[in-house]
Parts: sequence; C-alpha cells; structure tokens
Amino acid sequence: MSKPLKQDHIYQDKTLKKFAELMSNISLLKNKKNGCPWQGKQTHKTLIPYLIEESLEFIDSVQNNDKENMKEELGDLLLQIMLHSEIEREKKNFSIEDVITGLNHKIKTRHPYVFEKKEKVSIEKAEEIWKEMKIKNKSDKTKKNIQSNLFVEYLTPIQEAQHLNFQVEKYGFKWESKNEILNKLLEEIEELQIAIEEESKHNIEEEFGDIFFTIISLSKYLEINPDNALRSANKKFKTRFSIIEKILGDKIFNQSSQKFRELWNLAKEKLKRTHKEQNDTKQNLD
Repeated sequence: MSKPLKQDHIYQDKTLKKFAELMSNISLLKNKKNGCPWQGKQTHKTLIPYLIEESLEFIDSVQNNDKENMKEELGDLLLQIMLHSEIEREKKNFSIEDVITGLNHKIKTRHPYVFEKKEKVSIEKAEEIWKEMKIKNKSDKTKKNIQSNLFVEYLTPIQEAQHLNFQVEKYGFKWESKNEILNKLLEEIEELQIAIEEESKHNIEEEFGDIFFTIISLSKYLEINPDNALRSANKKFKTRFSIIEKILGDKIFNQSSQKFRELWNLAKEKLKRTHKEQNDTKQNLD
C-alpha cells in the first residue's frame, strides 16, 4: 500500500481535531444536567424520522448538484450517526469508536485486494469478492436468521420493494430477462382490469400493488433508479402544466377536460421542439 502524502497527513490531523470537537459538542448536547432537554428525551426510534428526512434532503441536493447543500446535509447525517452512537455510549453498550472500528474492519475484510494482496481486479471481480466476504463475515446468529433480512422497518414502499428484490436475488430468486418481467407486468395489468370490472375494492388495491412491485423489479433489472425516474416524470408533468397555465392565465379554472387534453398535447409538442433546438445548438457548439 502506497504511503500517504504529506498533505494527506495534514488533512487527517485537521479532521481529527474537528472530529474531537464534534464528539465534545455531542457529549455536552446530551449532558443530562446542562445539555439540551429535547435531545435528552430522544431514543433511536424517535430519531428515525430525522434520519430518513436528512437522507432524503441529501439525495435531493445530489439530484440538484447543489454542493453547498450536500455539505450541509452530510453534516446533518453525521449528527444523526453521532446521536445514535451517543445514546448507546450512555448505556455503556457501544460508542462511536466501536462504530468506526467495525467500519474499518469491514472495509479491510471486504477489499482484500486493496489491503492484503494488493492486486488489480475488475469491477465484476470486486463485486464478487464483496458478496463472498459479506456472507463469510456474517455471524452465526445472522446466518441462522438470514430470512430476517427481508424484514426491514421504516423503509418507504419503493425502498422496501427495492430491498426485497435485492435480498431474494442473493438466494438465486431472480428474473431471467426483461421480457419475462414485461410479460408479468402485462399479466398484472390484465388482472387489475378484471378486478376493476368486478368492482372489488380489495382486489383492485392488491393488483395495483402487484403492478407497482413488478415495475420496481423491472427497474432493478434495467438498472434504473425508480425514484429518479418518477422524479423526472413529475418534473416533466409540472413543466407541461406550467405551459398550460401560462396560456390560460385566470381562465384555467373554467376549462373542459377536452380543452385540457388539447393544451396538454400542445405543451408536449412545444417541449419537444425546445429540446430539439437545445440539442441542435449544443451539437453546433461541439
């Protein structure tokens, strides 16, 4: 392993000092006598909504390529990690030191080609080693309860569907082709149509859920992030509707469905032309 450069040592020293200050601040914040009373009442479960919120805000900053906000949101995420660790330190179970120790161990054991053998490997080989080492390093207790990996609380429905698809693939339960998933999607849509015709509220909801789950499965196979895809669709919808709003102004509240459909198609064509002009301009500049 190559030796760290001088500037790396300087960076590490500065960071360690800042981290020591952070640890001190968290300790003071959680102090039962003179600390924050709100923080003193928090538990792992009461803090979970904030962890989810900060994670989503960081994702949003990444999507917007907002570097300043990314920095802030990473700080908020680090705060959550520190608070959860401090809760357990107070109970004398583990501390942030143990968290970091465990993480360092995991990084080293799952990347033996970096820290031990020091050899070049392909991306595919790196992923294969990661999966092998992950299974190897699981405790006996975890191995016996491996099915519990399917049950994770506090995930959004989309995240849970992604998680389930990822977990069952480890056991060899996976789709063979995109056409297989597409055929399954068509099958689920037909079943929804039958449920609608039968006017069965329960079956309609069940089949609707099956369609959602199949679409998430398809997104995994196609290596598409469903949140990003839906976010793009939402953005497209808002852009098109804003064009309609500009055209109609105050008259937007007194339009028929037919008129909205006509204007929707008009907005769709206008955006297509705009995108084509932008692409043509970009090609000319290149």
